Amino acid sequence: MAMITSCSVYLPVWRLEREEIARSTGFPSLGGERSVACWDEDAITMAVEASRGIVDSPDALIFASTSSPFKVKQAAAVIATALDLKPDIFTADITGTFRASTNALIMASEMVDSDRYKKILVVASEKIPVKPASLYEQLFGDGAVALTIENGGEGAEILGHSTHSKPQPGAWMRAYDDSMKDFDMRVDSRFGYAASLQAAVMPLFAKVGLMPTEVDRLVISAPDPKSYVGLLKSVGVKPEEFFFDKIGILGTAHPFILLASQLAKEGKILLGSYGEGSDAFLIEVRSPLKSNLEKMIESKKKIDYGEYLYFREKIGERSYPDTPSPIKYWRDEKSILRFYGMKCKSCGTISYPIGRCCIECGAKDNYEELKLSEKGTIYTYTIDNLISPGNYNADGVHPHVVAVIDFENGGRVFMEVTDLYRGEDVEIGMTVERTFRLLNEKNDFRYYYWKVRKVR
Repeated sequence: MAMITSCSVYLPVWRLEREEIARSTGFPSLGGERSVACWDEDAITMAVEASRGIVDSPDALIFASTSSPFKVKQAAAVIATALDLKPDIFTADITGTFRASTNALIMASEMVDSDRYKKILVVASEKIPVKPASLYEQLFGDGAVALTIENGGEGAEILGHSTHSKPQPGAWMRAYDDSMKDFDMRVDSRFGYAASLQAAVMPLFAKVGLMPTEVDRLVISAPDPKSYVGLLKSVGVKPEEFFFDKIGILGTAHPFILLASQLAKEGKILLGSYGEGSDAFLIEVRSPLKSNLEKMIESKKKIDYGEYLYFREKIGERSYPDTPSPIKYWRDEKSILRFYGMKCKSCGTISYPIGRCCIECGAKDNYEELKLSEKGTIYTYTIDNLISPGNYNADGVHPHVVAVIDFENGGRVFMEVTDLYRGEDVEIGMTVERTFRLLNEKNDFRYYYWKVRKVR
């Protein structure tokens, strides 16, 4: 009996109003605003942030995304390491379609029903590349959602699932493309979306022995808000919140965003996704689950179109003065990715990173490894206008803000402060929290590390 037992959402703090896009590009505004990932966020970092809301360690981690920064490198393994999960955990990436998340959910439910896995973490995350002044620039948003699937427990039971595959011209991106393309969205909506959902949903009702009238709520992802509203109205159902005006469409993560909004009240839910076909689920919420979706939507800061283009690397140039070492990055993985420090057994001093000698008493090889806290306070800081964020060469606009952080359980660490708008003020004594980000990219290698931000 596969159960959804927890749900955690991550949305970047930044929002870009579509009116702002329209003023800058001349493309008509679709209204509302969309979520925008910071320059140092990608599908991997947002997946880590969403998954940090999951408390217990899972037996498997399945990552779903169409916008992983890697073609050859398993993102799920990086995520599992950053989450400090067990090294024997099963990891898998699912990509190539906007129903990758529901593909992953099917896989997870079958895995726990087999009794070989007790708990599986499924996380969907997107930062879809789009061309400036295009429809997709207004259509998509950035974010991630994590679910845990268990064999039994309290939460929402997956009563059954069904799938239907149907390739359409629709939207696509070739392996060497840098933005989305499409044949004609109207064709996809008319001949692909509704037909695929119907082909997946109707066998599902027969499979689980339920009538459509027994379903309390429908949460069905769609390629655009007009198709979503049109489909539900055509079957006489009042559409639920689609979140397009608040965050945009989050690609493969969007079915989970819709589901997250409905897990707090009991009842039967029909969940549907779309992308070269459709996956459909019947889910019964037996014990309501709380998520942080509302908090993530309300926690936001606005940016202008120029800053958005900087985030997307459409303007400005990022050159790095030094040559970082992938060998050191690999060797010090436990400090860099898992964020462990050391506690001296002789004097009790907690320090970071892990080294052979205590920085206080000098005791050699006499320490225990200690994972540092999530939160801390700024001991001191500096705003450096000669360097840009990420230790890139200065651009004269974006200063590099770094601080010395005293963490709650001990340890003092020198870290970059992120999610600041062009040198936004920070203060000594201010509480900050860790966030997993891209440090920089050099020599065709992406370096991830922990930074701090104001508490959300």
